Amino acid sequence: MITKNVHLLPARPLSAWRKISLGSWRPNGDSQVYAEIVVDAGPALRRITELNKTTQTQITLTHFMGKVLGKVLAEVPDLNAVVRFGKIYPRRDVDVFFHVAYAETELSGHVVRGIERKPCRDIASELTAVALKIKKGEDVSFEKIKASWRFIPGFLARPVLDLIGFLSYSLNLNIHGSGIPRDCFGSVMITNIGSLGFTQAFVPIPPYTRVPLILALGRPELRPCSLPDGSVVSREQVSLNITFDHRIMDGARGAKMAFLLKKFMRHPELID
Repeated sequence: MITKNVHLLPARPLSAWRKISLGSWRPNGDSQVYAEIVVDAGPALRRITELNKTTQTQITLTHFMGKVLGKVLAEVPDLNAVVRFGKIYPRRDVDVFFHVAYAETELSGHVVRGIERKPCRDIASELTAVALKIKKGEDVSFEKIKASWRFIPGFLARPVLDLIGFLSYSLNLNIHGSGIPRDCFGSVMITNIGSLGFTQAFVPIPPYTRVPLILALGRPELRPCSLPDGSVVSREQVSLNITFDHRIMDGARGAKMAFLLKKFMRHPELID
């Protein structure tokens, strides 16, 4: 007599985002490397507080870190690249993708173009306006994408996403009429896991995005810190949890990135 191995309940209906998630991740065989950089968040948070005294839209640590990433890519352009047909192609522009939460369990995103040239207040204003439109259902591009995914079965999610990645990045085609924005994932991605209460988590790189790096920003928290004289003090620190594509970023380039991240967090006045 044949019996079921696992007792399962009926499958749940899948949202557009959940279909995309199912089609994104492979169980193995990727080139992703994970690294954590712990930095003192105090100088950046104090700088953000100063900036917010003269801005209408409130700047957050996420906005600030997006600008930091833009500056890092501008100074280490080897990281701003796409792999196509076994070759590495540098990008002309520095664009950062921000994850945007629009419901309790749903995500969207927005790319800030030329971010290294924009002040933090403009980044905050742009992202706040986009997030408001998405939450109200007024983002036309996002609504088109969400509607189209309602008709795609879950088992086709992976091949559809692979096809989008191949056309958009391998062939470098702007798919007119598809509702997919041009270069919709930018140079790198940033996501604020701290807003969910996490101090540390590493986010996998979706293969079809072709981004070389994702930074997951943890929640700042007070931690003991050892000073050069041997004394121990309490400092507000934050974990920068980085997932990167080892085909593009090696140890030497990673060291440059780490140095610049620490430099800009230590001297936040240099970026804005």
